[in-house]
Amino acid sequence: MAPVFLDTKKTWKKLEYYIEEASHQESKLITWGESLIPGYPVWVSSFDGARWDSKPQKTVYGRYWSEAVELDSPIIKKMAKAAEKHKVTLMGGIAERQGASIYCTLLTIGSDGRLLGRHRKVKPTFYERLIWADGDAEGLRVHKIDEVPVGGLCCWENWMPLARAALHRQGEFIHIAVWPGSLFLVEDVTRFMALDGRSWVMSVSGLLRPQDFEHLEEDFPYKEGLTGRDRDWYNGGSMAVDPKGSVVAGPLVGEEGIIYMDVDPMVCVEERQNLDISGHYSRFDIFNEPLRKKSATDL
Repeated sequence: MAPVFLDTKKTWKKLEYYIEEASHQESKLITWGESLIPGYPVWVSSFDGARWDSKPQKTVYGRYWSEAVELDSPIIKKMAKAAEKHKVTLMGGIAERQGASIYCTLLTIGSDGRLLGRHRKVKPTFYERLIWADGDAEGLRVHKIDEVPVGGLCCWENWMPLARAALHRQGEFIHIAVWPGSLFLVEDVTRFMALDGRSWVMSVSGLLRPQDFEHLEEDFPYKEGLTGRDRDWYNGGSMAVDPKGSVVAGPLVGEEGIIYMDVDPMVCVEERQNLDISGHYSRFDIFNEPLRKKSATDL
């Protein structure tokens, strides 16, 4: 889905509708794209975001910060109530603020409404580093949903072998990869991650089209450039892949909607009979050894 860009309350109402719709299909886990609330900071890479002391960039950053959410905010509390009401686990992207900094956060809320975890993107990509602060290791953990281990990473983190390994070591069966949204970003890596981990993988993407910026006020910096594009900024591409590398749902491109994935955890076990990088094919006992050295000169 596309956000109501830089409007957290309206984006939540839209997301709440989709959560209710998916819950009526007996979904156990519902997920959405990277930084959906209040939207992906698309302006920074397209409008001279690295210019020092740029007043327009500062103005938009301030607006983005104002719409970013804290973990004890009313929006997160409403999200928790929705999870408890529908008995679903929610796992999706928000822009989280703390102090004057903003983090790209993958939030997990259990079906009882408890906050299970928050994963802050450990290394924002390229221009994103002008907006999002670096994350930490706290969120690199799996959560069990009906005893099935589920983990997740944000966007290009999914290309980081050690980030994936941190989740593999915890026995991940389902991997959630959240993206701002484009088919070219997800179509190869989603199948690769499924084959690599012998895991069920859901790549869930956002959507941003020129019309998604038209509600911004006329004096909003960069509005003309955001709405004047002759193609989508991000075209979605959400897709689901099984542990054998077969696409089982999607990709959903150029439109809003919901895709569903029915998971049989035993397929992971069967496919790991010959390749289990969570276990017999891991050799973490020796791969960790260089990390125990005291200094770079010892490597």
